[in-house]
Amino acid sequence: MTRMPGEWAWDAVRAEVAYRQEELRKAGRGAAAARRRRWSRAVPEVRVPEQRAGEYDADSPRVLRRAS
Repeated sequence: MTRMPGEWAWDAVRAEVAYRQEELRKAGRGAAAARRRRWSRAVPEVRVPEQRAGEYDADSPRVLRRAS
């Protein structure tokens, strides 16, 4: 059986939804507004650190050697 407007259960649920939406509106910005605000921010530039020479032994297997 489908609930229709005018039935007490339907009216109670709609009233509860309206009440909660009003409470969220009074509390401040919603999650959707925060999400939009996050996407509109400028993206900081990525800084890549320079590789330091002489950090590892020459015999270390982790050192990549250039082909001669």
